[in-house]
Amino acid sequence: MADRRPAVRMQTVEVEDATTAADPSRPADSSSPQDDVTVTAARPRTGARILRRWWPVAALVVLGVVVSGVVASARDRAFVARIAAVPGLVRPLGAAPEPLWKTPVSTLPGTALAADGALVVLAEGEQAWTVTSHDAVSGAQRWAVDVVPVSGAGFEATAAVCPPVSGDVGDLVVCLVRLPQVLYSDEASIQEPARVMVVPLSAHDGERLGDWEVTGSLVAFDRIEDDLVIGTLDAEGRMVAQRRDARTGDVVWSIVTPVVMSDPVVSDPTVAVAATMRVEPPLVVLGGGSTIVLDVQDGSTLLVGPRFGSLQVAALGERFATWAPVGGGHVHSVDGTALFDVQGLPAQLSADDGSRPGTILVDEGPQVSGVDSSTGEPQWRTPTQLDPRLLVSDRLVVSGADSYGVLDVTDGSMIWEVDTGAVLTWDPISDGALVLGPGTSPDGRPELWGRGLEDGVRYWSVPLPEGVRGVSSIAGHLVVRTENDLIVYG
Repeated sequence: MADRRPAVRMQTVEVEDATTAADPSRPADSSSPQDDVTVTAARPRTGARILRRWWPVAALVVLGVVVSGVVASARDRAFVARIAAVPGLVRPLGAAPEPLWKTPVSTLPGTALAADGALVVLAEGEQAWTVTSHDAVSGAQRWAVDVVPVSGAGFEATAAVCPPVSGDVGDLVVCLVRLPQVLYSDEASIQEPARVMVVPLSAHDGERLGDWEVTGSLVAFDRIEDDLVIGTLDAEGRMVAQRRDARTGDVVWSIVTPVVMSDPVVSDPTVAVAATMRVEPPLVVLGGGSTIVLDVQDGSTLLVGPRFGSLQVAALGERFATWAPVGGGHVHSVDGTALFDVQGLPAQLSADDGSRPGTILVDEGPQVSGVDSSTGEPQWRTPTQLDPRLLVSDRLVVSGADSYGVLDVTDGSMIWEVDTGAVLTWDPISDGALVLGPGTSPDGRPELWGRGLEDGVRYWSVPLPEGVRGVSSIAGHLVVRTENDLIVYG
């Protein structure tokens, strides 16, 4: 039936054309061949035959256009999903961003994080330290809960912090609060370390899930999954490192360093070596009198550096790298075995989409190099005073002083670089298609510039508030921080 319908329509046109073709102003010519009428009537038939012959091709062309649009749309969705899943990158922006909402919060670490799809902030109010969950797009309050009262007269100041992770923390918000001690007391208790309580909260409704106390002199802490890694000092200055369940305080693993980590330097008793601890998944790095590298999963010791050796450590996927003034740099396997030498410490990036797994990016000071991740063989070396910041789609965003740009990590060539004319107050970030970097307007006001990742072209400029302290991504959301406010853009 489908083949007949066009023919029926064409027959109607033929009749109309034949009638319309006769010119009443012209005399009838009985000798005119009948072929004239046939020819006139045959034109639509020819069109019908052509239509019948070629309509499948036209349909295929239309179908191809539709399919191409669907494929492009699917690619766009896949691109958005891929970028949104990379910690440190902003979810791709469809246009120049504008402020959506803001809330009071300080710039201190551990005062803003993503949890259960919302943005959670910690702020000190007149009566208490309060944790508040906001809808990430509208800023509407989902819940708010006080975790500790502010200190009264005669007491030390209370403090609180809610450590984040690289992405969304999930259904658990964990806060640590320092309980105030009495000032101007002669009692022995004043010599005791400040009490620190851990307060776990439900990210869904803010329900307090209990609390537990950290004992010992606190050195540092960080969050890994739903646990806390905590470093404290014992009476001898040795560090006790523990991984504990953040909800209950149950110990997952615990180690005591074999050497004193906080101690006066032997050659100069007036100078003290301060103990440090930081978590760089899959590592825990203890510093002080020595550098000790632990596996974050089970606490096993992977490496012990020489005493006072100033050993630096960088995580490198399932492996890690070290560098020291004496001995240089090395890449180590997961068990600590040295694999090959490097000329510096691998760059510590704020975001890495894994687009170049076969290359280790090494920050060598006045130059950046790419080395083969299996053998350590140099692939390229580029002189630059700019420091590596993030990697996306084989493009390395670099910045320093008053400039930033993009380097191609396939061959080390510099694609573009821009001089902003002012010292950078924060590092550029990216949404996968644009570099979102600092800039200034013609009248000297701070701006956010969106420049093409591939070409450096400035596609838009967005005014920023005076006194901007930083621009970053929190679980894909574009966040601007001032001294007193957090502003979400989108």
